[in-house]
Amino acid sequence: MDKDIEENLSDLYSAIIEIESCLAKVAYKFTAEEDFSKVRSIRELQLVYWSEIIQRFHVCGATTILRLKKWYEAIDSSYKSKNYYGFCASLRGLLEACSDSFYSIGKVIIPISENFSHIKSAIDGKATELVLATEIENELIHYIYGRKLSASERESFEDSHKAKQVRQYLDSIQSENLNSLYSELCQVSHPSLMSFTPFMMETSDHRLVLHNEFIDEELNKNLLERHKSTIHETTVFALGPALCSLKLVNLLSGSLLEALHTDERAFENLGEYGLWVKLEAIIDG
Repeated sequence: MDKDIEENLSDLYSAIIEIESCLAKVAYKFTAEEDFSKVRSIRELQLVYWSEIIQRFHVCGATTILRLKKWYEAIDSSYKSKNYYGFCASLRGLLEACSDSFYSIGKVIIPISENFSHIKSAIDGKATELVLATEIENELIHYIYGRKLSASERESFEDSHKAKQVRQYLDSIQSENLNSLYSELCQVSHPSLMSFTPFMMETSDHRLVLHNEFIDEELNKNLLERHKSTIHETTVFALGPALCSLKLVNLLSGSLLEALHTDERAFENLGEYGLWVKLEAIIDG
């Protein structure tokens, strides 16, 4: 990307790369339902239950970072190769991924913070009461497993496995600029007059001209210049909550979760982030 266009986006991508290098690469372990049903003591039940919720919570944060990195690489690659279709499709994928992460982490991060003292006791094997969180479970399961179910799958899987409409994720951010950009990208990705732009144009006298000019580079540059602030803001909508979720995991100990801990370098700029300040107040309260 041209230096004047990159502006904050290159810095943001560099930050994502640095954060990605701080992530733990782990194998998550979940208890089979038949084994979980055999657990009798509250301490063990809560230890297993909340350890698995926190593992899924970690999945949300870690995969958000990894997915952002991949989409930024796809956007950059298509920009450099001067491919308008590839650029728009990759940018659309980034917006959908950011919205998905913001929606999903946003559904669970406050409830987890509100129950943090109990979760910590449960992870330490010291829980004295049974606390379940079905809504948190379902949202985390939805983030990981949500997809378009076949007819046979709809009979076997809970609604938490069923993907929502993309519009529900986008609306969670409540940004007119995001909606405008996404609408433009959809018109390029879907069959429409705008999808013909690289090789056909309208003239002032209402004619259509099938041209042989290679204008993908200019189209990409124009799109980025008009929407770079929206791209930056939407990325932060996903990146900030993801970092907060990983920081919350770091505050928990226990042999089952230590492998999930993120290098603290990833959180160097988190201290003054509004959401994290709010979460700290909830935990401390």
